Amino acid sequence: MRHHAATLPLALLSLAISGQLHAQGNTHVQQLDTVSVNATRAARSVAEIAGTVYRIDHEQVAQQIAAGRSTADILGQLVPSLAPASGTTSNYGMTMRGRSVQVMIDGVPLTGARDGSRQLNSISPTMIERIEVISGATALYGAGASGGIINIITLQPGEQPLALATQANLRSPSDVDGDNLAWNLAQTVTFRRNTLSGAAGINYARQGASLDADGRRIGPEIAQTDRQDTETKEFNGRLDWNPDEKQQLSLGLRWYDDQQDSDYGPDYGPRLAVLFNPAYRPSHLAVKGLQLDEQPRTRHQGINTQYRNRDILGGHELSVEAYYRNEKGRWFPSVSAAVHPALPGGFAYVAMQSNTDIDVWGMRSALHKAFDVDGRVLQLSYGVDHEREKDSQLGQTYDINAFIASNGLNYVPTQRYAMGPDVRVDTTGLFLQGDYPLTERVTVQAGVRHQILRNRVEDSVPYTEAIAATANPAYVPKLLQGGNVRHSQTLFNAGVVYKVADGQQLFANFSQGFSLPDTQRMLRDVPASFVIDSRHIGPIKVDSFELGWRRSDDAALQGGVTAFYNQSDKTVQFNRDYSVSVADTDERVWGVEANLRYLPSEQWEFGASVASTRGQYKDAKGRWRELNAFRVSPLKAGLYGQWRFATDSLLRLQGQVVGGSDHAWRDAQVAAVSPTIRATPSAKISGYAVFDLLAEIPLGAGRFSAGIYNLADRDYKTVYGQQAAATYGQISSVPAQGRTFGIGYRWEY
Repeated sequence: MRHHAATLPLALLSLAISGQLHAQGNTHVQQLDTVSVNATRAARSVAEIAGTVYRIDHEQVAQQIAAGRSTADILGQLVPSLAPASGTTSNYGMTMRGRSVQVMIDGVPLTGARDGSRQLNSISPTMIERIEVISGATALYGAGASGGIINIITLQPGEQPLALATQANLRSPSDVDGDNLAWNLAQTVTFRRNTLSGAAGINYARQGASLDADGRRIGPEIAQTDRQDTETKEFNGRLDWNPDEKQQLSLGLRWYDDQQDSDYGPDYGPRLAVLFNPAYRPSHLAVKGLQLDEQPRTRHQGINTQYRNRDILGGHELSVEAYYRNEKGRWFPSVSAAVHPALPGGFAYVAMQSNTDIDVWGMRSALHKAFDVDGRVLQLSYGVDHEREKDSQLGQTYDINAFIASNGLNYVPTQRYAMGPDVRVDTTGLFLQGDYPLTERVTVQAGVRHQILRNRVEDSVPYTEAIAATANPAYVPKLLQGGNVRHSQTLFNAGVVYKVADGQQLFANFSQGFSLPDTQRMLRDVPASFVIDSRHIGPIKVDSFELGWRRSDDAALQGGVTAFYNQSDKTVQFNRDYSVSVADTDERVWGVEANLRYLPSEQWEFGASVASTRGQYKDAKGRWRELNAFRVSPLKAGLYGQWRFATDSLLRLQGQVVGGSDHAWRDAQVAAVSPTIRATPSAKISGYAVFDLLAEIPLGAGRFSAGIYNLADRDYKTVYGQQAAATYGQISSVPAQGRTFGIGYRWEY
């Protein structure tokens, strides 16, 4: 069975190649100077932006699509400065330049005050038109954009009166079995009639088991949850009305539901050895017999409406957007010790499952106008944003005796507790941004943003207090007093672009961004005596500098290189009494990222990218120590070569190389730690290289694709999997998938 499963996709690839080797033809090279990017609040061409920008178009996304491949997988492959994908449902640890990333869908921010880290698991690649990425901190947006912006643009109306597309994908490991298959089916439609146009798409997917390089089923990852045995349903729709050439009103709807239903649990070892013996190394194999009714889930729904008028208020261009989104997340249960003096013996083991509910509505507005200043055009953009977010989290506990007796497979629900207080976060921002060409070659950009933040924290009973009262009815639980916290930040940016020649620019940029500490998460484990005030809860501002060069014309050699440095003087600190605070601790991150694209002929294309990043913090004695791999990714390089045939067939070999590093691990052994602070764990990171082989051919009325992923069947763990061993324990350090095969077909009509 293994032999035939492996040879079938290879035969399909051979068929795709052999019939095309004699062909010759032309291929179109896109000129990036003409590409506009909307993540800058006003549409700008790449050549006009003083910063590092990547634009992944629909063709590039479609080329990477295979059943079971997530948006995070594709971005981790194609964006140099973004950390590699984790392989789980979460994008936790996928930082950019060592900082947090603001993920947006159609300009609607998904990264808020409460970060469930599932933004990239809230949309399937089949629903994506293009992706815009800006590396580095930016003052143009609110919280969360201290490392960069990823703006995902969903399906857009085309130029045809009516166009439909059907896409089906199938993916399997070498051991073809119904339980191991991943598949998806997507249907999209676009139309344009007079003043109305629109696009809609539905996607249904099922993900089977993940097998390691030895063909064994991998156990579930219990910290961030994995994607095995999941069912995904999704709808995206957009309707545009253009009453005249100057105005547009747009309405967008999104619904995404990702639900796991598995019979397999993790291997905790004999008598739950992995929980009680730090030296024990689990098998990381799946164990059949899981009894868990409420399994991990991600549900995301949202609506946004946009209005644009290109000639209002004396020649201004107005854009206004209002949006609402709701996100519900459920994780895999985990076991920890609840410590409280009212508990028998002072502590109790608790099996608890986290459930989050995030509710957000907001408004963004901007005015754009061009002014004549000394014969040159000054572009001004200014506006106001407001967002309100409400966060809550519940913990479902399970009978610990049933858990122990079943060796971690049987979950019998008992009580529900609030995991932290309900939190409301209001953010209001005002911004002004200007672009002005000093000469024909030199353009300067500068702006300012003032942000006002208000946190309202409700009274609550800490879950350790509630658990103690359940175990000891004579105990009266204490109340954590809520409070109001207010902060403001003023952020600046300034940059310059120098046109070296047509299609080539040098740029330098300074920009400030900030991130909000996850207030709801910060207050989850605090004692009832914790005081909520501005000393403990506040924003973290980042100063970012970059210097770069890019070439994006139609020459055979294109590319860019950027050196960057960012710094902050605050960080989130986890204390030994289980409280959390924003502490005055310096951090700095620096590095270089580069990309290269070479087209020696109309058929051949080669490319490479690299990002090398280092990050440090000051320990309790003021000495610089390395940040761990959840904060700063090790060196990451990507490379590819592809041949395009006259009939528009394609063969592509691509790889990702991740370097090893033990700097953070060695520093963690000697770093000075305050007696009141919990040390941040670090892991040794072993490097790895993974290659994929992809092919496409026109077939019938559509396009057939095939791929082999992890071509060499490499046995490895992702960066996330390796760092998880130190942060969450060995049970979460699961291996990556072995070799898998994929086929797909897309029919446009």
